[in-house]
Amino acid sequence: MSTPTEVNMVDRSNDGLDRESRRPRARAVGVATGLTLAAFVASLVTGIVFAVPALLAGVDVTSPLAFLALLVAGQVGMVAVGAAYVWRTGFVVPVAVPDRRQIRETVVATVAALVAAVALIALVSAAGLAPGSVLEGAVTAEPRLLLGLAALSVVLVAPIEEFLFRGVIQGRLRLAFGPVGAVAGASLLFGSLHLANYTGAVGSVVVGALLIAVVGAVFGALYERTGNLVAPIVAHGVYNAVLFLGSYAVA
Repeated sequence: MSTPTEVNMVDRSNDGLDRESRRPRARAVGVATGLTLAAFVASLVTGIVFAVPALLAGVDVTSPLAFLALLVAGQVGMVAVGAAYVWRTGFVVPVAVPDRRQIRETVVATVAALVAAVALIALVSAAGLAPGSVLEGAVTAEPRLLLGLAALSVVLVAPIEEFLFRGVIQGRLRLAFGPVGAVAGASLLFGSLHLANYTGAVGSVVVGALLIAVVGAVFGALYERTGNLVAPIVAHGVYNAVLFLGSYAVA
């Protein structure tokens, strides 16, 4: 049976990345930030690569199907960044079939993430700081878009985002900062990538990103406890799907 110490075993296989660095923490922050920025740019580029030919072909890029296709294109860019880093450095990201303990912890983390999200949304709404969402117009016009987003969250978004932010970025930060610093840093970067998901005043947009960071910290802690990327992937996928399906139910 795997134990939480397996994460440290994974760390030892990645230690060579900082062996020749005189400033391992600065280097780790630079790599993590660079990967986040690269993922953002890559997602924009792959989205444009899809959108331009579609526009030239007369495709309505505002349709629900095109919206989902743009999401897929953006995710392709993100996974390419993470995969390129792993290929270039030989970085190890642990993936295995979860055992019973890991399954239990995944269930607990998923529930914790949902409870935290609902509580924080209620809190920021009461404070008048709730941000708008870039999805609002599209979802209002076609609520079934939420079903597509729920499906893509499980099969594409969660695996790719967890691979990049927990597997690669958090794993890289852990080498220099340990588990707590790695979870905090990766979660903030995870939240920052979602700034573009929100609309409204700057303060509200930042609050929205911080909410995502808190949820990301739950997934990050789960990854540290299990040493298995499958655990946060499942938790993230179920979390997103529950929120999207819940929104569809009341739409």
